[in-house]
Amino acid sequence: NPTVNDLEKKISELEDGYGATCVSTGMAATTTVISGLMNAGDHCIITESSYGGTNRLCREQFVPLGMEFDFIDFRDIDLIKNSIKPNTKVIFSEVPSNPLLRLCDLDVVSKIASDNNIYHVCDSTFATPVILKPINHGVDIVIQSTTKYYDGHNMTVGGAIISKNKELNDRMHFVSNMHGNIMSPFNAF
Repeated sequence: NPTVNDLEKKISELEDGYGATCVSTGMAATTTVISGLMNAGDHCIITESSYGGTNRLCREQFVPLGMEFDFIDFRDIDLIKNSIKPNTKVIFSEVPSNPLLRLCDLDVVSKIASDNNIYHVCDSTFATPVILKPINHGVDIVIQSTTKYYDGHNMTVGGAIISKNKELNDRMHFVSNMHGNIMSPFNAF
């Protein structure tokens, strides 16, 4: 939809990304990212203070499908390094985390991910690109719940996935389309 495409371009520009994929909710964005990057047998290192819906999604939806998640304290860099396994595909940070507002060093976590050929995903809903642009700190994919600060009037729900390159942007659009996880043109407006 042209209206959704325009919003995706604007969000991508705000986040300094290559492109954005707008979806129906923030949790739809998280679901799309995990579905698009992981398969059965893959491992994810994720912050233990992640949003409750994210935590529940990983434990209740993806673990039974054969994916593995280690929920750890991202303030401990050595713990992140020591949690990497041969099948680790994603490091999933949340800055600041919801609800504890914990921070982690995105530059260091991104370097760990890059050095190990692992995707670094960051949910940055609470910060918004006004305060933090995770892609500028080496993150591969940023997740936003547009329901929160993007809307401003609390009238719509939505989510955005901002990718650092064409390959990831194409993949997120493909997975979003397969799932029917699309944003309503009215909400995009």
